Amino acid sequence: MISGVSEGNVKKLQTSRINNDSFSLKINFSKNKKVDSTKLHQYDIKKYINPDNFNFSSEMQELIPTDTPPFYDKGDNYVERIVRALGYFKQCACIGPSGTGKTHIIYLVAELTQLPLWEINCGLQTSAYDLFGRYIGLGKENWIDGIITSWCRYGGILYLDEANMMKQDVATKLNPILDARGHMVLNEKDNELISRHKDAYMIISLNPFSAEFTGTKPLNAAFRRRMSVWLNFDYMSVGSYIDEKEVNLLVERSGIQRETATNIVHVAAKLRQEYKSGDLPYGPSVGDLANWARIIADGASPVDAGNETLVAMTSDDYEVQEEVRKIINSVDWGVIQTSDDPKVLIISAIEKSLLEMGKPDLNKVKQRLMEDYNRTLSDCFDEPEFLNRILKDIYGKAHVTIIDSIKKNLESASTSKPVQDFLKVIAR
Repeated sequence: MISGVSEGNVKKLQTSRINNDSFSLKINFSKNKKVDSTKLHQYDIKKYINPDNFNFSSEMQELIPTDTPPFYDKGDNYVERIVRALGYFKQCACIGPSGTGKTHIIYLVAELTQLPLWEINCGLQTSAYDLFGRYIGLGKENWIDGIITSWCRYGGILYLDEANMMKQDVATKLNPILDARGHMVLNEKDNELISRHKDAYMIISLNPFSAEFTGTKPLNAAFRRRMSVWLNFDYMSVGSYIDEKEVNLLVERSGIQRETATNIVHVAAKLRQEYKSGDLPYGPSVGDLANWARIIADGASPVDAGNETLVAMTSDDYEVQEEVRKIINSVDWGVIQTSDDPKVLIISAIEKSLLEMGKPDLNKVKQRLMEDYNRTLSDCFDEPEFLNRILKDIYGKAHVTIIDSIKKNLESASTSKPVQDFLKVIAR
């Protein structure tokens, strides 16, 4: 948080000076951090907000998130839709149960747009004085801006997490900033009027109003009306629907076998379905599943790892825990689940071969595919020549070892025409 600094400090530039007997030259310059062009290329956002148009000070740039992982959804294009809402209306709301990636995507949007992120958790009972500003000690010269005031002055994204836990006096003071007036009045500071910065955006996130989320309450109607766009978030895999991107994510994060990751997602999809129908108090997030997978990767059995991570986390109630255990035990963890889909078989074989070398090798190949050709591992089924080039480029003559491993992993499907065509291309 930037607080208690003058506008002059916020706009401070780096300085370089050249001295000579006959003249002295002073140069001021500002160096902006740039978003990873590979990551930016994955999302179509520049037509709404172009990060090249911003020139924040070095202090403000420290508030821009970095190294945020990609956000996976079911083709909902949440990133583009959030940026579109900000570009058109300056503010939007994200609503969904805990663990559906709302905070993650907001950090990603801030990084992609290169906007400083001011984050407030509204459930922490923070007073209006802390958020808008107050005097410290004696004398009117000792005023310190709060987070919201700093955001209003200098711009960026104000992220209000758990917004339906917000105190009413905070929401009331925000209303004139968010409507056509576009300003705030600091009553505590001689009624100073602060116009909303032209690059000041707001995103709120909230869990559905229910008894499960203690402390939540319906949003004030006046505040709610000022949110022009509402985006509903849901889990990637629910019930009988299994999203392969969620399986891929677990493999990437933990290095476990794809078959085990698929079983984990099947368990999560069932638990989430029961949560949404009211039979369980919690639905596991992708992060919860990644924790489960990491314990398995360390050598624990899937059932034991599930007991350590998922069972107790869902509830303290013994009967609820037994229901979760029952769902985990319903999966035959000893049987490798296979698929007749040639694409699934091929991608699984590639992942397995690269993971045998080490997780960094899998990540390196995926990164190079995206950087050099804007392709993912899944694209290699239809365009195996890109995988062939990347493997040769990274491993040289040793790439044949990986090709042989992929062939071995596909032996059971060697009579399949798509598999034969794939192997023919990557072996060139």
